Amino acid sequence: MHAKYPAVFSSVELGPVELPNRFFFAPHGSALSAGTKPADDLVAYSAERVKGGGCGLVVVALAMHERGRTRQPSPHEAVNIPAFRVLTDAIHDAGGKIFGEPFYHWIGAGYWQVFSPPAPAMAPSVRQFGHGGRAHSTRAMSRDEIARMIEATRVTAANMAEAGFDGIMLHVSHAALIQQFLSPWFNERDDEYGGSLEGRMRFLVESLRAAREGGGDQFAVGLRLNCDEQLEGGYGPDTAREVVARLVEQGLIDYIDLDVGLEPQQFRHGMPTGFEPAQYYRPWVEKVRSAAGDVPVLSVLGNVTDMAQAEAALQAGVCDVIGTARQLIAEPDFVRNAREGREDRSRTCIACNWCTAAGGDGAQGCAINPASYRDRIWGRHSYEPVAEPKRVVIVGGGPGGMEAARVAAEKGHRVTLFESCDALGGAMALWADLPGRGHYRAAIDWWQSEVARLGIDVRLGAVADEAAVLAQKPDAVIVATGASYSPGGRSITHDGDIPGSDLSHVLRPEDVLLGGKRRGGKVWIFDAEGYHTGTGIAEILAASGAEVNFVTAGYSPVSARNTDNWEEYYIVGRMKRAGVRLVPSTWVRSIGEGAVTLRDIHTDEERSEPADAVVLATGRVPQDALARALEGKVAQLFTIGDALAARMLAAATYEGQKFARAIGEPDAPSSFAEAWFSPDPLSLTPFPADVPRPALAS
Repeated sequence: MHAKYPAVFSSVELGPVELPNRFFFAPHGSALSAGTKPADDLVAYSAERVKGGGCGLVVVALAMHERGRTRQPSPHEAVNIPAFRVLTDAIHDAGGKIFGEPFYHWIGAGYWQVFSPPAPAMAPSVRQFGHGGRAHSTRAMSRDEIARMIEATRVTAANMAEAGFDGIMLHVSHAALIQQFLSPWFNERDDEYGGSLEGRMRFLVESLRAAREGGGDQFAVGLRLNCDEQLEGGYGPDTAREVVARLVEQGLIDYIDLDVGLEPQQFRHGMPTGFEPAQYYRPWVEKVRSAAGDVPVLSVLGNVTDMAQAEAALQAGVCDVIGTARQLIAEPDFVRNAREGREDRSRTCIACNWCTAAGGDGAQGCAINPASYRDRIWGRHSYEPVAEPKRVVIVGGGPGGMEAARVAAEKGHRVTLFESCDALGGAMALWADLPGRGHYRAAIDWWQSEVARLGIDVRLGAVADEAAVLAQKPDAVIVATGASYSPGGRSITHDGDIPGSDLSHVLRPEDVLLGGKRRGGKVWIFDAEGYHTGTGIAEILAASGAEVNFVTAGYSPVSARNTDNWEEYYIVGRMKRAGVRLVPSTWVRSIGEGAVTLRDIHTDEERSEPADAVVLATGRVPQDALARALEGKVAQLFTIGDALAARMLAAATYEGQKFARAIGEPDAPSSFAEAWFSPDPLSLTPFPADVPRPALAS
């Protein structure tokens, strides 16, 4: 029995399958596939969370049928079985069990062929969804199509069992197909698959029976169920309880995973942000849990980032197995560290949801852990000490600089970190002081603890110019000096100085957040980012009594990055409740003494408004003077993050790790330019799990 977490580190049976502990890696989209096969990157990514006494169970998101792909691999075709066998063997060799969650989704309609327009998504009834700024329409399934999908479930389960999966989790949440049939809002059918609860459950019941038939006696069968659609005309906890009770009574399930995930137009609660408290789902799970009787209940509960929280929930009987996706994305060793009493070594997920929003930028990963999803090449095994340690100087103590310093030190290099402020954190530290954004502090605290643990020479309050850097006689320098807001208000909205931007009542975000300047009266915030800074300052000034007007060229005060990560609902709601006046589809023509001239971006009509103060949260300008001064003067020189170009947090941490790993390595690039213009090595390309890498083939 584990002294500190006896419940977490005890075994439990889910039907015919015994888990070695009660913590699971929850299903989620990863895009780590090669065609419809799992990529070897998915194998490494999944196994990394199990090795060394980690998770007892991994649940992998799958496509039920290859025609309905959601960038997930599909076991529906038997030809994919060997690739999935590589995945399941890796989990078993690491000491864990593996379930698959095959699903068909409204947004995963699939394609007729490569480069074709999307095929229509199938659903119980015709519905129209909005997601990601795009419209998705469904068609009502015929009885033949229902029968074919149920048969696809049987075939998929059979192939999963042959591939070595220990069980299946049918997806009855997040508006997946089975939930749609269960929902009175989605399901308007008047045949045997609609109407009463019994009719709406029919597709679920037949799917479970098909999964049981396909998987066999040693194959665990269960589902992930949405406890509450939170949708007018949808079902709530009472219906969810009745569904669970009927499934248990009929002996159809070995376990159930209780979840909350809304329909597409209001998806925000399907992935709780940092604006929500820990264990956000718990009230709903507690309402439904007792209906399961002796059937084990799994749940992520929502935003669980502390193992003590998990232990308490298990001890209280809220669920029998607890899990997370994002915390294990941020920290693969979360469970192992807790087992070994090294909780301080674990990063804390900041619920920024970059792992879901990254796809909009054609990316994949975690904002605070760039090794995540790249575990095959950047996993724990990759921190082998270098043969010849180098003298490394990092300038800038923001997330990118701290990550670069950490990785360089892990590789055995001698690292000095210069930071001009009196504390580490950079722009992220400013975010952490904004209303509702305190959760960002956890990431800064972790990097600071790692910097201290690794004995990095940190010099706070030190402005490192060219002479100071070269005085260290560095072999490599990483410049992470960040960016500052454009003094003239240049931005993607208008890449030119705003007339009047030099007036004394015109402030930049740094003046407010670092200089402590607060202006009352009628304040205009011109925001061309739509991210945290401008919206947070709006809340601060409104709370201090100012009449805040928030101007943006878009239709929303937040950008797509805050829409894709589910934060728009919260940010805009906070601004409105604070009394901030939103002025969309508008930009500034000029700023005068006591007035601003605004321009309608569609009609070009202008109007003048009184103004006591203006804040320009517009474009950011890289602070790259040091990098340019050092060109040609050190063996390796890399500029990263906002100092290279103002972008996302994830860009800074990724580049920090990428170039720290390149220091002192054979044939490594000497600069950003050399890295950018060089072709990627074959080792970075995802390969199907059952295909040997050419570089390793005999």
